[in-house]
Amino acid sequence: MKAWIFREFGGPEKLVGADVPEPVAREGEAVVEVKAAGVNPVDRSTIGGRFDWIKPPFVTGAEFAGVLTGPAAGLEAGAHVLVNPKLFCGSCYYCLRGQESACLSNSRMSRAPHIIGVSREGGWQERVSVPEENILPIPSGLSFRDASTIAVDGATAWHLVMRARPALNEFALVVGANGGVGSFAVQIARLYGCEVAAVVGGSAHERLMKDAGADHVIDRNAVDVAGEVRRLTGGRGADIVIDPVGSATFEMSSASLAPLGRYATCGTLTGTEAKLSLLHLYSMQVEYIGSTTFSRSDTLGAMKAMAEGKIRPLIDSVHPFSELPAAMKRLGEHGRAGKVVLDYA
Repeated sequence: MKAWIFREFGGPEKLVGADVPEPVAREGEAVVEVKAAGVNPVDRSTIGGRFDWIKPPFVTGAEFAGVLTGPAAGLEAGAHVLVNPKLFCGSCYYCLRGQESACLSNSRMSRAPHIIGVSREGGWQERVSVPEENILPIPSGLSFRDASTIAVDGATAWHLVMRARPALNEFALVVGANGGVGSFAVQIARLYGCEVAAVVGGSAHERLMKDAGADHVIDRNAVDVAGEVRRLTGGRGADIVIDPVGSATFEMSSASLAPLGRYATCGTLTGTEAKLSLLHLYSMQVEYIGSTTFSRSDTLGAMKAMAEGKIRPLIDSVHPFSELPAAMKRLGEHGRAGKVVLDYA
């Protein structure tokens, strides 16, 4: 069976094609034949050594969809399924309330996501065994390729926007809107009735963001983002700022908030530290909200919305599984817009 593994930490050049043993499903697990997968920043972090407790050789790949090779999770063999990568115990305080994103079984909660592809081997192989509770049926008419984009980015965006509590006619600013999470966040905020401004790094993405439903597109290289937000809102600012980028955009995002505004983040792509003004926090009555991974309800919500045509993936490029290193390289290239996807056919 073919797989991509890394034997030491580093960049895409550390990925090596290899023959690995067929997976053996343990009790409560089932084998999925992978048909499509995403290439995600969390995979890059895994290969790069951020999660230093991982012992190579290792197969990552957090977002993937495929076919059941045998009956499982109430489904027949051959069923088209999405693998929800979030691992959870099902019995802790949060799981019993449907809040698996905060499951207490993650002993490294403050440092890393507890997901397939990080805490156990993932989908960058032809077949993989996964817990049955992580298997979700793909609605009829939804392709493996599109469904795979929900597994991490779509579900992450759904949870992130829900954490920010969007409301009808609020003004939402989405930073990094041309990325996988950001492009979904634009659409989800619009779905909840927000007026949405998409922040991008160049005018080349304006048409894409408009097609995704953005009411306004702001080029952060051309204008002062916070000033433009206040111009668009009559001086008030954004009710919601969705910022998955990290420390590099924190000051800009904070400055864009309206009184009683909510800032929500799920990412540290540009750094983990930011300076918070307590004076700004209490005088403006703003909220700073963290969001990590997702719960089953987020994955199901995003998949249902996609199946109904209410949201769609923004796909930058599709690569054969045999060309995974090139797909990884594309993930880090300037000008990328949306998801980088692998086709296993």
